[in-house]
Parts: sequence; C-alpha cells; structure tokens
Amino acid sequence: MLYISTRGAADGKTFADIAFEGFARDGGLYVPENYPKFTSEDLALLRGRDFPSVALEVLRRFWTQIPVPDLWGLCRDAWQPANFGNGRDPFKAHDVAPIKWLHDGVGLYELSNGPTLTFDDFSLQFLKRLHAKHLGTEPENITLLGATTGDMGASAEYAFGDRRDTRVVMLSPKDRMSKFQSAQLYSNKDENVLNLEVEGTFDDCQELVYKLLEDEEFRKANKLGAVNSYLWARIAVQVACYFYAYIQATGAQNEQVVFCVPGGNFGNAFAGYVARAMGLPILRILVATNENDAMDRFLRTGVYSPRPASETIATSSPSMDISRAANFERFLFEVLGRNGVRVKELMKDLEEKGSFELTQQEFSKVRRSGLAAGTSNHANRLEIIESLNIEYATTIDPHTADCLYTGVYLHPVGVKTICFETVQAVKFPKMTMQATGKTVPLPDAFADIFEREQRKTTVAVDESRIREAVAAFASKPWA
Repeated sequence: MLYISTRGAADGKTFADIAFEGFARDGGLYVPENYPKFTSEDLALLRGRDFPSVALEVLRRFWTQIPVPDLWGLCRDAWQPANFGNGRDPFKAHDVAPIKWLHDGVGLYELSNGPTLTFDDFSLQFLKRLHAKHLGTEPENITLLGATTGDMGASAEYAFGDRRDTRVVMLSPKDRMSKFQSAQLYSNKDENVLNLEVEGTFDDCQELVYKLLEDEEFRKANKLGAVNSYLWARIAVQVACYFYAYIQATGAQNEQVVFCVPGGNFGNAFAGYVARAMGLPILRILVATNENDAMDRFLRTGVYSPRPASETIATSSPSMDISRAANFERFLFEVLGRNGVRVKELMKDLEEKGSFELTQQEFSKVRRSGLAAGTSNHANRLEIIESLNIEYATTIDPHTADCLYTGVYLHPVGVKTICFETVQAVKFPKMTMQATGKTVPLPDAFADIFEREQRKTTVAVDESRIREAVAAFASKPWA
C-alpha cells in the first residue's frame, strides 16, 4: 500500500514514511491509493477480540510493508489496558474502549480512558512507539509541531515528553480552554516541550502551523514533523476504533449501525467514512457541531463557508471551536471521485474567497455519502449533561453532550447508535456544576493539577515571531 495526495501528487510513500508528514509536496493531504475491503467473513473473525487485535487487522492493510509480528508488537504495547485505566466501570478495566449502553439503543463509546483523559491518547500512544522504531523516512531527531485546543497538546506532550530524540512545540489559543485543560497542558515539565500561548483562536494556531509545515525549506532545516489529526496514521487508528465499536455493538454480520462523532477537525468523521468504504455496515455517520456550525451548514447545503478565525465563537465546548476543519479536504477528495484537480480548485476558492459551493451534481454525491449533521448550543449541552446524571448517574463533558444531543435526536429508531466520548467530564467542572450541581472528583493522577507550576510563552498572532521561537527551540543541541 502506497499513499497519494488529495491534490494529485503520488510520491510512492509508505505508511511509515508519512507517519509524521502532515502535507504532501503539492499541499494536499495523504490518503491510501485504495481502500482495502473487509468481507462478512473478515468481520466475523474479529468477534471476541480485544482492541489491539482488531487494530492490527485494520492497520496491517494500510501498512503492508511492515512484518505483521512487528506491527503486533506496536499494537500490543500501545493499547495495554494499563495505559487506559480511567474508565467508569472497574469490571471492564481489561477493555480500553468499552461501550456504556443508554436507552433506545444509544451507546456511549468510552474513548477517553487514556493517561491524559482524551481520545488523542489512542493514536499518540501508537505514534510514540512507531517513532521509537525509526521505521520511516522522518529524521531520527525530530521536532513535532502542533496546534491544540488543549487535549491533543497534553496527549502529545505526555507521549513524547520523555524522549531524547523528539521535541514538541505546541501552539494553543489564549483564554480558549478550561482551567483544567490549561493546567494540564502548561504544567508539563519536560525540557523537550515548548508551549506557545497564542493571543488568538485555535484557527489562528492551526493556520500558523500550516504555514510553517508547508514551507519545505523551513521544515527540513528545523527537522519538523506534524502531530495533529491530519496525520494519516492518526486517522487509521480512528478507523480501527470504528471496527472495534461495531463488533462490540452487534451480533449479526450485516447489522447496520449509526455513529455520531464530534465535528472538530473532521478526523473522526472522515475515519468513519473510510470504515464504511472498507465494508463496515454503517448506515449513517452523524457529525455533531456546536455554534461553530460550518460543517452542519455544508452537509445541508453544499456551501462551505467557515467563519474567519477572528469570528470563531468561544463556546462551552471549546475543543470544537474550529471553523475550518483540517481533514475536510480528504472527504472532498473521496466524495468528488478522487478528482485532485477539482479539490485544488475548491481549496483555492476557500483561500481566496473564504468559501466555496459545490455544483448540484457534486452535492448529490455528498448527500449519498452516508454523512449527515446536527448542531447544538449551550442550553442543549446542559440538558444532556443533566439528563445523563439523573438517569444513569453518569457525568459527561460538553463535547460528548454535543455528540449525544445529535445522536439521541437524529438516530433512526431501532438502529443502534454509538456516540463517541472523546474527553472526560473532569476537564470541565463548571459545566458539570451548572448542569448537575455536583463536582467531578479529580483522579488520583491529577489531584494536584491546579497547584502545579505552569510554563508557557505568550506570543501574538505573528508568523515571524512564531518562526523565530520554533527555529530557536528546534536548533538546540540534541542530548
């Protein structure tokens, strides 16, 4: 299996080669040259397996160059139950991603039980071990550059913070995270980590990261790699999450299910599209948005018109306060028949005009893609958080509340609907208190989270200043 760009380039790169390479040379994103298929018999053989075993079967089809025993070692070590011990049910401690069933066939898929209490741990624990093997073409010593709304940054810093051959530079938006998220991110003490607090929005941070990574000369000179959700390796792990949820939720081989995922950077949604293309019986993928609803509007109208970064609304589900979704280009490439020329045209319109509109024929393909969307607001989030607390003695975070609101109200009756829980409620105590009047106890590992010393450098939305800071940190002598 080799990888091509959403804008047409084909450089003969493997899964390992692009593990930390965010963009192809033409500015596009990497996708596999084809999608391997799972038959009903293949799915039957997955039943009864744990997450590492299921992930192995998915990933080995995307990474055909690695011997299966070597890939199994990466999967086994990344997804040990001991690494994902923050689940609700102690009787399911052996399971890294259990489903908690609610009423009417709606399931809460626990993907935030990892060491930093976010679903990003699934892919970043795998990437940490992949880089340690130096199996691709990335530099042996690498500086990973990323933008975060809080959770991914903490996960990446936890995964790579103890490594002597890796550095992490993370851009985050000032005053756009919860108190817990800020404390968790900025209290990292590892010398190979630099946190840049940007006086702007997440979209500003992400755009700055794009510019630096797309500058090939700068990227190579500073041995930079990507770490955000647009890495194909991270998408592939999320595809495995869909397969694992499906075999837990169903008993019959051809039983169809619905998934509901938070919108954010569109990585989870696109992973679902890929899983469906590979043969997983998915009836529909519901994309949940908050007040920053560009994706909801696109899936309803065919017009993609994200707000400018300066107009991105600060909401009570801040990790979804993203106007321009990083992985959306991949979806366009697939739904438009892998037409890289057309994708390039649309992305140029987005850059120059701030929006684009599909033709009627193109939009009809979107309507048949299996994706639909819903949106919710602060009051809706409070309603869902309160409801789960009363009915199930379960607390959820506001992003999962957005997801459940869409999943509960839009799922087809009689079809199992699996809603992704991507962050734990303890990170958003204000929302929990407002909705339920209760506090969420801090896990033992985070008992002193608010007393920890924080380290960060505050910078303006200034590309030249960011370049200087990144270059200075990346050029420090390696131990």
